[in-house]
Amino acid sequence: THGDFWLSPVTDRPNKGWDAALPRICTWGKFEERASGKIFYMFNVHFDHIGEVARKESAKLVLEKLKTLAGNTPCILSGDFNFNENHESYTQINTSGIVTDVYDNARLRFAPNGTFNRFDVTGKPVGRIDHIFVTPAFQVLRYGILTNTYNGHFPSDHFPVFAELIY
Repeated sequence: THGDFWLSPVTDRPNKGWDAALPRICTWGKFEERASGKIFYMFNVHFDHIGEVARKESAKLVLEKLKTLAGNTPCILSGDFNFNENHESYTQINTSGIVTDVYDNARLRFAPNGTFNRFDVTGKPVGRIDHIFVTPAFQVLRYGILTNTYNGHFPSDHFPVFAELIY
């Protein structure tokens, strides 16, 4: 089982929600770990980079969809949220009682800087705008922001975020 929903009041077709600059989406899937038969859901989002109302409403919508689509099944929620750990929408998600940030729960954390690098190899970004949240069924062994370059360049304007989970 898998699907998409749009981050807007109209979730079933491409459109811009609230004060968003661009149409934004959440893609989700239901997965089964073959060896154990354990089921979990994965949700991946890209919140708007301009619309403050859009980010706030998208956070509410995603939390509601986690409940309606996954119920009590363990979930991972990841993506480019376009807000850092000090933003009210981050707090809304992280204190929802549904999911928490793997950064907070990691036994080992390697996070020398933020996640949005703007392709600037000389700078040191602050603030994490790319996040991984999980339900309590997951243990977080390791968390990292991967800052490698390739031939002196970053492959993306965001650093990859890594988490090693046990379920």
